[in-house]
Amino acid sequence: MALGGWSGLRAVRDWLPEWAQVLSMGAQFAAWTYGVVLLATRAPAWVAALLRRLRRTAPAPVNEERRRLLARASLAVPAAALVFSGAGVASYMGAPVITRLRLPVRREFSGLHGVTLAQVSDVHIGSYMDRERLQGVVDAINAAGADIHVVTGDLTDNHMDQVELARWFLSQLRPKRGEIYMCMGNHEYYTARPNNMQRMLDEFAQGGGVMLVDEARALEFGGDRLWLGAIDYPQRGGSISGRSTRDSLLHTMGQMADDGAPRIVLSHHPRTFYEGREMPLDLMLAGHTHGGQINLGRIGDAALTPILPVDFYHNGFYEHAQSIEVWSRPRRLYVNAGAGGWLPVRVNCPPEITLVELVPEL
Repeated sequence: MALGGWSGLRAVRDWLPEWAQVLSMGAQFAAWTYGVVLLATRAPAWVAALLRRLRRTAPAPVNEERRRLLARASLAVPAAALVFSGAGVASYMGAPVITRLRLPVRREFSGLHGVTLAQVSDVHIGSYMDRERLQGVVDAINAAGADIHVVTGDLTDNHMDQVELARWFLSQLRPKRGEIYMCMGNHEYYTARPNNMQRMLDEFAQGGGVMLVDEARALEFGGDRLWLGAIDYPQRGGSISGRSTRDSLLHTMGQMADDGAPRIVLSHHPRTFYEGREMPLDLMLAGHTHGGQINLGRIGDAALTPILPVDFYHNGFYEHAQSIEVWSRPRRLYVNAGAGGWLPVRVNCPPEITLVELVPEL
């Protein structure tokens, strides 16, 4: 995987049928896992042997019986790697789980009590995501029975050929109010480059998806309103808005009246919450990380995933409660684990649909 790079991965996706793609990538992941374990467990012995050579120290006498026992036991490591990888492939191919999140709103906004939003993210159509698997995602999000659906970026993977299937996906969604809102992800930019942005957005619109780029909408429910906005992906050069993350947030939230109604912001990259948590929003919905796809637990706010050294907001719910001058309510972030992925492997991190329900404050 490391030596083949993107060309190797793309060759697997372009030349093999999907079942062979998944088996191939699962086997590669097993080999990678075995290599990591081998490196971690054998590195001390390698270092010790190297030091002995440098010091010209005679090696310890060999216990042949112990060596034979260790050789047999060592077969357990690659076997465990295969089981680990196989379970990860099965989890990746499974139906998305529904994660429920309750967002408190003021009691006087009774028209909003019980309103629901269903979030799907990082579908990555074209990357081990064919129409059959896509139908499973459609069925899962429709089964949630939400009033509104939101797509927080990376609906497509990397090519305009995938946009037609994305339009079909959007057309199959059935929110109760018939409204589907979207925000830009980095893979939307990969898909549309260099000159297909408007064509891509038109295809999304034909499917029923409304792309919000540094824009907010007031959604009315029973005489009360909910503010829903979305910011541009923080693309370096060539973005639609051309704004920084901070300016995108300021521009979007400047369109939301200070009337006490809940403010929800869609943002593909959870890193934007570093700016957002200092602004008067109630909830940011993000994706991008896929939850790390391998989740070995969480210590406080730090999830133990392969992306731990890269980012902080990896997966799930986060809250920032420090008061700011104009907003005393907590700022919340939910990072959806995504429906698709970089590789067809997920461990303790299944595909996910987030169902947000607005409930009265206690």
